[in-house]
Amino acid sequence: MKTDNDLNRRFITYMANLIYYNSINYDKKRRMKDSRFQLTLDTDEKIDSALLAVFDSESVPPNLKDHIADHSLYQAYESLSAQQQQILSFAYVLGLNDKEIARILGVSQQNVSKHRLKALTKLRNLITEGMNYDGG
Repeated sequence: MKTDNDLNRRFITYMANLIYYNSINYDKKRRMKDSRFQLTLDTDEKIDSALLAVFDSESVPPNLKDHIADHSLYQAYESLSAQQQQILSFAYVLGLNDKEIARILGVSQQNVSKHRLKALTKLRNLITEGMNYDGG
């Protein structure tokens, strides 16, 4: 028959192993995330003002259209509104997040998020419809 001492020792060993392996898994996940997102901008006033200064009314905003090689995607992108195109360009050419795009455009972060998601949904629908018509 097992004593209370033996049960306590097994429980403590189990908990120690659980903590050990969970810490290893956490470290793996953190390292994988850090390797994917190597550049992190601090939300510093200097960066925010510099970001706004780069995209004043006179500067030419980045254009995602220049980076699209697929013809069906290009046509679908052309069907988006100018604001949706601008938001996608800031997001995918410059890698800005919704908050940074909102500051540049002078709108709310929720508005940027809504327009970005609508644009991506519209692109997906147009491309899949085009593939169905082409027999793909």
